Amino acid sequence: MINYTENYFDLELLKLSDIMLHEATENIRLRNIYNRISKSKYLFNPVIVGRHENELILLDGANRYGSLKSIGCKLILAQVIDYGTRSLRLDKWDHLVYDFTIDRIKALCSRLGLEYCHMGHAHGLAEIENKFHYLLAADLISDESILIKLSPAMDKLISELDAITRLYFKKFDFDRSESEIKFSELRKYTRRKGTLIVFPSFKKHHIIEIANSDFRLPAGISRHKVVNRVLHVKYEIRKLRSENNIKGKQEELKKLLTDKIDKNKVRQYQESVIVFDE
Repeated sequence: MINYTENYFDLELLKLSDIMLHEATENIRLRNIYNRISKSKYLFNPVIVGRHENELILLDGANRYGSLKSIGCKLILAQVIDYGTRSLRLDKWDHLVYDFTIDRIKALCSRLGLEYCHMGHAHGLAEIENKFHYLLAADLISDESILIKLSPAMDKLISELDAITRLYFKKFDFDRSESEIKFSELRKYTRRKGTLIVFPSFKKHHIIEIANSDFRLPAGISRHKVVNRVLHVKYEIRKLRSENNIKGKQEELKKLLTDKIDKNKVRQYQESVIVFDE
C-alpha cells in the first residue's frame, strides 16, 4: 500500500494568486488545454509546484494554470515538492525545429548584435556545459553548427531567447527533444530536415530568480524531473472556483486519496512509460 504524502507525494489545494511563474504559456497547447478544461467537470492532472522558503513556484503545468485562471478558478490542485530536495532534478528540453534553417538565426543575430561562431556540435555542447550564457544551433542535414553568445544579464538573456523562439513558435513544427539524446541519433532517425536548438543549462537558483522577476522563460525549455509524479486524480473543477473553506476541501481531498489507496485504485510504476497524446 502507498503511504499517502509522507514518503511519496503531497497534494494540496493552493490559491492561484499565491503561485509564482517562471515560464510563459505555449499558445497552441494553452488553447487545446483550455478547450478541454472549459468543457470538462474534472481536472485530471495536478500541476507541479516547488516550495522555496515561503514561495510557491510553478514548475510544470503553466497551461493548466492559465486555463483554470481563464475560466475563473481561484484554486488549483498541485503536487507540492521541496524545491531544494536533491531528488527533484532540473533539466531542459532541446527544440528540434523542422524545415527551419540556421540562416534565420544568423539573420536575427545580425539584427540584435549577437556574436556567434561556427563550431562542431560536440565542441559546442562542451562550451555550453562550461559557460551558462550560450546557445547552440545545429543543422541536422548539413551538420553546420553555430554557438551564439547571449547576454550575461538574465533579463536580456531571456529577451534574446524569446526573440529566437519567436522565429519558429506558431510558424514551424517542432518537437521537444530530451537533452540526453545524442545528436548523431537525431540525425540518423529523424525523417525530416531541421535545426536542433540547444538552450543554456539553467540551475534552480536561476528559476527562483526568474520567478521573482517580471520576465519569463519561453515555454518548453525548463524540465523538472519529479520522483513519484501523480497523475489522473480526477478532481472536480467546480470546487476550484472559490477560495471558501480551503481547509475543509483539503480534508475532503485527503479522504478521497486515502479512500482510493485503501480500495487498491492507485498504482505506482517505476519503469519508463511512453504515452501517445490525443
